Amino acid sequence: MIVSLSVVTVRKGHEAQVVKILNDFVQKEKKVKGCIKVYMRKAIDNADTFMVYAEYDTRASFEAANKLTDDKAKDKKFVLKPHVLKAFYGNFD
Repeated sequence: MIVSLSVVTVRKGHEAQVVKILNDFVQKEKKVKGCIKVYMRKAIDNADTFMVYAEYDTRASFEAANKLTDDKAKDKKFVLKPHVLKAFYGNFD
């Protein structure tokens, strides 16, 4: 299993726009083959910081999801792709 944890910090006043973008990202990522679960949460103590958590069954699924996001980004002027801070591989059961 691959765990991807991303933290996104936005400028004040753009929170609603980023929530929409992150929700869209999460909904699309849920449909990616090999994605076990993915969700977005807002920080408790900071209204402009969000976390995106995703689990993939294999490294190949993780890499395929990233490639799919990269391919879609070529056609758009702006795409939010959360920066992966850490990716862990192992059995977490």
